[in-house]
Amino acid sequence: MNQGKDGDISFLLGVGELEGTHKSGTNENALELSKRLSLKDSRVNVQFNESEGEGHLSVLPPLINRALRFALKRNVTGKK
Repeated sequence: MNQGKDGDISFLLGVGELEGTHKSGTNENALELSKRLSLKDSRVNVQFNESEGEGHLSVLPPLINRALRFALKRNVTGKK
């Protein structure tokens, strides 16, 4: 879910779907943070990603892959 705009700062928040049952509320907190960071007047481009079927450690490979695509896309001239 891309909630941000084409701001000066890009921020990717990623969690594993299976972490949603943890008492810390990590997934809900990360989603709420992404919403707060991408407020209307914010200059932050925020993307929240909850990887389906992934847990604490298994989320790393797909999240690293997604983070690289996210970072590289933002750094290519003319791409958003």
